[in-house]
Amino acid sequence: MTHQRMKAFAQSKEFSHIVNYAIISFAILVGAETILKDQFWPTLFLTADYLFLAFFTIEIIFRIVAEDHPLDYFKLFTREKVTIKGKQTMQIVYTEHGFWNYFDFMLIAFSLIGLLTQFFFHPSLIQIGRLFRIFRIIRLLEVSDHLKEVEKRIVSIIPTVFSFVVLLLILTYIYAILGMYMYGSQVYTTCNFSTMTDSFVTLFQVMTLDNWSDVMDDLGYHSPSYPLFVAQVYFVSFVVFTSIITFNVFIAVMTSQVQDKMEKDIEEKMEAVQNSDDSPQGQLRQGMKEILAELQLLKQELRELKGGGKL
Repeated sequence: MTHQRMKAFAQSKEFSHIVNYAIISFAILVGAETILKDQFWPTLFLTADYLFLAFFTIEIIFRIVAEDHPLDYFKLFTREKVTIKGKQTMQIVYTEHGFWNYFDFMLIAFSLIGLLTQFFFHPSLIQIGRLFRIFRIIRLLEVSDHLKEVEKRIVSIIPTVFSFVVLLLILTYIYAILGMYMYGSQVYTTCNFSTMTDSFVTLFQVMTLDNWSDVMDDLGYHSPSYPLFVAQVYFVSFVVFTSIITFNVFIAVMTSQVQDKMEKDIEEKMEAVQNSDDSPQGQLRQGMKEILAELQLLKQELRELKGGGKL
């Protein structure tokens, strides 16, 4: 097989379907292993696991060899010429293909490390490699165009999610400090404000509204330092700021961003359709170009006739 044929096959839908079927089969195998635990099955599962690992390893090697240059497989960014306001400039563009290549390579690398280390350290280390490989099922997001659209929208709102996570961490940190000063160095029945870590865990439980009223009553009735009213103000204000206001604003912002992204995509598609030659506008422009070309040709013929003295 020539290099061009290898590259074409590695980028073909047929090869992608084969890999996707293997990923689905491996995920089913891991799930079945948690159910079937008779004496006969472990040996069969282990053999199948080695076969899947061999297949995925060969797949990665084949993809690397099929590239024009092996290092192109790990290329995350490319430089492309972009025309902005009539001027050409170089722009660094992120490649989604490179991200998934890194993703696949790292998972298989960790699986191979788990396989090799089991012979020198502990046999159970291979299970860690298998856990890494199960994450390859995320690659199935690339199967459908609809899943790709969902994936792109999720990725587009990551900065917003990160901003709200930072906001929640700041609010939780402030309330954790307050809780440690008010109820610190004590462990209650439903909560613990003795350390910063325990305070964060307690407030995270309250943020999820998991028995938060029981935590409030526990501190209010059993704390010797502060009355019930202080605990009520402390927890009610925390729930209002985090679970009610912040999360509702977060959902509103995310919904607005997703809607704006959808409207932008629709506008780009409509503009592409209008600019295409198959659209009425495109056909009209093409007709005008043909008419102008014919007029130019007639003018040229008239000049030639005049120059020859025939008119």
